Amino acid sequence: VFQVFRQDLGIIAAKVIKKRKFDIKEWATGLQLGKDHQNPFVPKYLSADPHGENVVILMEYANLGDLDSIIDNTSKNIPISVFRAILKQILEGLRIMHKQGLIHRDIKGGNILLHNPPGTEKIVLKIADYGLVKVIKNIGKSTKMSYAGTQSHMAPELLIGNEEGDVKADDKIDIWSTGILAFQLLTHKYPFKSAKLPAIMSI
Repeated sequence: VFQVFRQDLGIIAAKVIKKRKFDIKEWATGLQLGKDHQNPFVPKYLSADPHGENVVILMEYANLGDLDSIIDNTSKNIPISVFRAILKQILEGLRIMHKQGLIHRDIKGGNILLHNPPGTEKIVLKIADYGLVKVIKNIGKSTKMSYAGTQSHMAPELLIGNEEGDVKADDKIDIWSTGILAFQLLTHKYPFKSAKLPAIMSI
């Protein structure tokens, strides 16, 4: 991801990916989520333009990186007030997303962007990366879905799906992943002995 400047938009982010890896579903979902500012906790997608073998995606710029940078680079625990503010924004973003009938399925530090609007002391969180989003008609009711996501943050019902095939799950899998992320923010560790599958499945 590159930081670029456009005269009409100011500083924005440019994500360059190979055409063969371009996920039209992710792009369309990002547009839907950012449309008309329905969800302030989602980065605004601006355009996707082909350039040779690549596609350049222009999107809202988050000037503080992602939550993994805090987890990995901060030796001391963050203040509880900051932790609460972060968690509140993630959960509110997910509440809006779920209300729109969307399950993210890959909530983790690397997909939570942080932005400090110029001239303010606020930190605004943006939930990014929609390649695994599941669209459902009835939020709160279990629906069939496959094993997908980041193993260390996946809910047990999805991990079972790895062994038994497709399973039924609902929007609570995003809440589980948020709980893993919350634990990491407070302790800089995973809540299990290891982030690998055997340790997680042993709970």
